[in-house]
Amino acid sequence: MDNSAPTVTRDQDGAVAVLTVSNPKRRNAFAPEIRQALSDHMSDIATDDATRSILITGAGGTFSAGGDLSTMQDMTPFEARERVRSGAGVVNALWASEKPIVAAVDGYAFGAGLSLALLADWIVAGDDAKFCASFGKVGLMGDLALFWTLPQRVKAGKARRILMLADVVDAAEALDIGLVDAVAPKGGAFEAAMKKAQALAAAAPLPNRLTREALGRYPAKLDDMLSYEAHGQGALFNTADATEGFAAFLEKRRPNFKGA
Repeated sequence: MDNSAPTVTRDQDGAVAVLTVSNPKRRNAFAPEIRQALSDHMSDIATDDATRSILITGAGGTFSAGGDLSTMQDMTPFEARERVRSGAGVVNALWASEKPIVAAVDGYAFGAGLSLALLADWIVAGDDAKFCASFGKVGLMGDLALFWTLPQRVKAGKARRILMLADVVDAAEALDIGLVDAVAPKGGAFEAAMKKAQALAAAAPLPNRLTREALGRYPAKLDDMLSYEAHGQGALFNTADATEGFAAFLEKRRPNFKGA
């Protein structure tokens, strides 16, 4: 096996599936092989009842430096569209996941790396992390749903600055503007992210699933969201996990959710 080939490895830590982006020669650049591997892993995880949450990170102290420019040369418009569409498949696999996702970001999260991080529900950055929508520096625009995810995290003016000026945002500013949810000391992002992933894995799976689905409808009309809440909450009241949750609360103990 070529350890330098672009790939995504999967490891299991209890109920947490750990996906590690690895492209050592190019600082984990988002090569076509990585897009395919992510899609394949997400497909497997979707049917794995033992997995309750997902942690995405990068190998070798960096998350992802962006798209692999070496694979983008001399593409026809048709080839370029197909490349973007294949990326959309990764987005859909992550965004439609019934299981919550945490990202542990060390080093660079540039271009497609930033887009990938923003598909997570919770982002932990190492204090050395740097974020940049670097697409414009090579004459391109953002993709991998960046125009959907970024404005949900930061205000419109910040989103415009990040997308149009390709400013580099360090970890402290990223936390301040809401681009990330927590900052850990250098080398500690994975451990902090794992704690969050484990907490999400211990939570009731069905409410997490419906919550992700509800948030994925943003922006939605009030009446539509009220209707969705009634549908989802009505279904949850009749689950074994809700019965367990009520009992655990009254008995002052930690609930043991089964996902049923």
